[in-house]
Amino acid sequence: MKYGAKLLLLFVAVGALFSVSGCKKSTSPEEAEKVIGDLFPLISAHKFTFNGFIRHAVNDTNITATGAFYTGIMTVLPAAPPLPPNVPNIAGTTFFISDSSFVNPSPATWVVSGFYVKRASTTSGDIMFLTNAGRFYRQTGVARVDSLKWILLVRQDATVGQSWVAFDSTYTSSTVGTARLKIDCVFDARANITVNSQTYFAYKLTANRSVYVGGSTTPVSQGATATIWLVPDLGIVKFIFNSDGETPGFDRNLLSKNF
Repeated sequence: MKYGAKLLLLFVAVGALFSVSGCKKSTSPEEAEKVIGDLFPLISAHKFTFNGFIRHAVNDTNITATGAFYTGIMTVLPAAPPLPPNVPNIAGTTFFISDSSFVNPSPATWVVSGFYVKRASTTSGDIMFLTNAGRFYRQTGVARVDSLKWILLVRQDATVGQSWVAFDSTYTSSTVGTARLKIDCVFDARANITVNSQTYFAYKLTANRSVYVGGSTTPVSQGATATIWLVPDLGIVKFIFNSDGETPGFDRNLLSKNF
């Protein structure tokens, strides 16, 4: 799977044309489209209900049969529970999004978990997301107890097409010498997307992961880990969380909201 879109920077040379009177004219580089609006409103009690699919743990494809019953409910809690052990309490305000998924109709089974999110305030600032790097450690022979890591999911000053480094760390491995995990994010585009018969003008955000071993600059594996469509002052309208070979992912489409 190829890594998201790459930004081609275009530098416009500034030419100086002198007239008889000594006047000078110049051009300036075309500005990139800046991402605007609060893409991730973290307002207590806001609840989103999604339908969609569970994704196959190994093949990372939608299991179409699950579309008949799959439901996901994300609710912003009024207060975040204490962070798990070994997770640094970095600067900013911590939020917790309760996540309940209906994954099996017989017997009826709900899986309850949640997401920790950090930002400078409720309406502005970079958005940090707590994710689990456990499988990377297991696959590369890295002995760690702190598998939960903050990644920079959204940059406040982001522009469409320009990627940023969300996470980048290198570890000592018992099997391959060194192992490096790098996650990049990018707003690929802003365009219309139709979800459950409702059309939104949304930003498409892709998080891409690369794994390097033994000091090599060529990744041994890479690909998208999540793709999220975000609407200013609303939030997530579509969310694909890719499977990692061990854990099933999901493909969610906004069905309703309670605000």
